[in-house]
Formats: sequence, C-alpha cells, structure tokens
Amino acid sequence: MSGAPQPPLDLSVARFAIYYAPSAGSCWWNEGSRWLGRDAITGRLLNAPQVTGLSRPLHDVTADPRRYGLHATLKAPMRLASQDALARLSGIAAAVAARHAPFDLAVRTDVVDTDNGKRPGFVALRSTVGSAGAKAVDALAADCVQAFDDLRAPPTDAELAKRHAQPLSSRQRELLAQWGYPYVFDEFRFHVTLSDRVDANDAAAIAGWWQPRVQALGVMRVDSLALFVQPSPGEPFLLHERFVFGEGA
Repeated sequence: MSGAPQPPLDLSVARFAIYYAPSAGSCWWNEGSRWLGRDAITGRLLNAPQVTGLSRPLHDVTADPRRYGLHATLKAPMRLASQDALARLSGIAAAVAARHAPFDLAVRTDVVDTDNGKRPGFVALRSTVGSAGAKAVDALAADCVQAFDDLRAPPTDAELAKRHAQPLSSRQRELLAQWGYPYVFDEFRFHVTLSDRVDANDAAAIAGWWQPRVQALGVMRVDSLALFVQPSPGEPFLLHERFVFGEGA
C-alpha cells in the first residue's frame, strides 16, 4: 500500500491504472522520482535537479508526468464500472502478476512524437524494439489490457472527444473504440515519460542529463504490477497496491 493517506474513493470520478513502476527504494525509483519532483508512493514533493541547457526550470517541464508519477502504462487510467469492479480489481491484478516471471528491460532516452510532427514531442525512456525484454513487456501489457477491461467504465463523451481531437490513425481509432485507449497491442510501445512536450533544444538538454544516468542505472527490473489511483480529476496519482510476479506461466 502507499505510504500516503488513502481517503474514501468516489468511484464516479476516481481513476485506476495498472502501471510498471520501479520498486520502492530502487535506484531507478529514487532517481526518476527526484527528476519529476514527487514520490508517488509517499506523495512527498522533492527538489528537482538542475539541468544544464534547459530554457526554464525543470519543474515547469515535468507537470504532466509529475501528476501521474514515475511509471510506464500497462492499462491506461480508467474509471470502474461498479463497486463490484473495485472488489475484483486486486484479485485480477494478483492473478495477472502470478502468471508473469520477472525480467530485465534495457531502456534509452528518446523523443516521442504522437502527433505526426504537429506539436513538439516529449522525452521518455523507451525499450529497444525486438529485444527479449521488449517482447516480455509487450506480452505483459497485452495481458493487462484484456484482463482488466471488464472492470472499465465506458469513456465519457468528453474523454472520447479529447482522444478524437488527436491525430489518430484508423487502427488507433479502432483500438480506442474497443479498449478505451488507442495505444495498445500492436500500437503499444513501452515508455516512461520524463517531460511535457518540449522543443528540440530542451529535449536535447533533458536527454543529455539522462544518458549517463541510464548507463549507470542499467536495466530496469520488471518484477511487479503497480496499481495507481487518482482520487479525483486533477489530483496526483498515488501507488495504491503492488503485486509481485510469480514464476510465469
């Protein structure tokens, strides 16, 4: 459970997400949380580092990822369909975790463009396509998308309108209609978001800060699922519960 207080949840507005998040106290967790300026386990705000060459304070370019916490999305944030869904959530998460074995994932810094160049991209840590770790995390994400979907409330008209305003491909629109999120299955790519959308100079400054640290930190150990909760719109996400992997199927 999170070290932060957990108030009663209003299921009409609360959102739940299944993430990969580095283990508490690990070097990846500590460095990534310091970068974002918030520990999503304790809820504590942290002093962000100074980044040479950045056009503005780091705190100003990490607002979105700071709200979500250090993570990679496996099942995107969703409202639950019922109180029964909340009761089932932990059991399903434990079952999914039990059928996956821990693995290592090599990552690198990259600029992610989801708008076909219409807006600046954001900086993220991404997996290497085709690697054993990337294949394992792709399978994990696909399992999560399907396993939790019966618990998901349909997106609201406002949520759908926001998604459809993005330059989605026909395949992504198809996935959005079926699964409530366009970046799943063949459109999924593991990434840990490090910034808001930034121009090329700021992206280079961020990548320059992270590259030696990625080398020093080494591979990410993927050994659990992290259930995160956002109590109401605009509030920061917090770790609610963690589910350690088993030995695999």
